[in-house]
Amino acid sequence: MIVGSVLAIAKRQTEYAVAGLFGVVISQSIGYGLLFDSGFFLRNLSVLGALLMLLADAWTSKKRTIFASLPSIDETDRVIYLQLFGRILLVFLFLSFIFAGEFTVLRVAVSAVAFVGCVMVVVGFKAKWSAWMLVTFLSISNVVLNNWWNLHQ
Repeated sequence: MIVGSVLAIAKRQTEYAVAGLFGVVISQSIGYGLLFDSGFFLRNLSVLGALLMLLADAWTSKKRTIFASLPSIDETDRVIYLQLFGRILLVFLFLSFIFAGEFTVLRVAVSAVAFVGCVMVVVGFKAKWSAWMLVTFLSISNVVLNNWWNLHQ
């Protein structure tokens, strides 16, 4: 995991780094026996989405053809589909936060705002701004809605 992470951050051998980190995510979910735990599963899907977006970024920077003069999917089309699929999977992280805990009026309001932000990220409408809005909003709501500091009192 450390080698794959360092390679991904350094943007060296990104394809191998993504493949290694894919293997780590899959093996952890099987090894810990949490494959069917909904929160763990949604978080793993979001990590896989982030890895797909990293792979799409690596493919964008490398313009290469595998088979000369054979018809295939255009590189830009492949990258666009990978980015879309990665964005969709990345949203599962926020969905795991939305559906965790008991539903109150405040949680439903937070869920509605988060859902709108998730749709904005998936569609790509001001994606960076939407992502920062989601991170900020859900970080604050996580502290307010999840009373974790009073758990053992």
